[in-house]
Amino acid sequence: MIQTVLGPIEASALGRVATNEHVLTDARHLVRPTREGGTLKGPMRPEVLGDLRWSYLSLPDNLTLDSPETAVAELSAAAEAGLGAIVEATSWGMGPRHADLPAISRAAGVHIVAAYGSYIDKTLPGWWATKTEAWMERAFTTALTEAVPGAGYRAGLLGLLGTSAEITPVEHRALRAAARAAAAANAAVSVRLDAAARRGPEVVAILTSEGLDPSRVLFCNIDKVLDRTYVREIVDTGVTVEFAFGSEHYFADRARDATDAERVEFLCALLDDRPSAAVTLTCSVWTKGQLSRYGGMGYGHVVRRVAPALARMGVAPRRIDDMLIARPAALLAG
Repeated sequence: MIQTVLGPIEASALGRVATNEHVLTDARHLVRPTREGGTLKGPMRPEVLGDLRWSYLSLPDNLTLDSPETAVAELSAAAEAGLGAIVEATSWGMGPRHADLPAISRAAGVHIVAAYGSYIDKTLPGWWATKTEAWMERAFTTALTEAVPGAGYRAGLLGLLGTSAEITPVEHRALRAAARAAAAANAAVSVRLDAAARRGPEVVAILTSEGLDPSRVLFCNIDKVLDRTYVREIVDTGVTVEFAFGSEHYFADRARDATDAERVEFLCALLDDRPSAAVTLTCSVWTKGQLSRYGGMGYGHVVRRVAPALARMGVAPRRIDDMLIARPAALLAG
């Protein structure tokens, strides 16, 4: 069974799944000046979209998803395009609003599987960062087996956990605690690795040393590091890697997203080289600029555009279904 915010469902009911999305979130603490040292103010509007493509973290309003009504409209459009479910991966440090998710899921007609966890050290609220490893393990276990705090449903997995370029003590505690809690509950853990380091195998070792099977580990946004040797090394540990499509932005002069063309080419090469690689796909929407109403690709981008592009590149329909349906269901099944 799959734990959703509206209760457990059969795995066969999920449909096509985006494994790392955000519905309501607040990342304004990540705001930074433009690449020229300026500031952007006010709401999202057409006039700033070029500035954001050039300096994506420079507008505070872009860094928050704060409207349930907008979420319903955007997810409804994705459902019409063929998306059946999302993993809502907003963890502590990103402003989760767990209690609002059931109403959004019901209104949009999209299954939502809620993750529960803590993000990278620099984003964490002080009350979380000071918690012991034992406390974190109890909190993770409660979310998986009883209910997410403040909500009437159970988490479907733990995440989105984060690691900095140098894994900090609080991140280490969260990784170890989540691994033990997930292993005991037969659940998965999702992790976003820092793109400035090559710590994937190290993180796998931390998680598996606490009893978590690598097949229950999802490394999200692996496309942040399109290094064939490194990604193959991660895949060979038996974990699942996720490619996120739809964002093509600059964050600093030497920090930019890959393009979707680069992601597709890399993914096709990986599938040729590692035919049994465990892969999932997503859009990783976490900002207003990724929503369709603001000129972004929206939550439905993978099912509307990327999956057909992969088919045109020669990826077999069965393999595409594995990435969008079978693999996510296997990860989320308890």
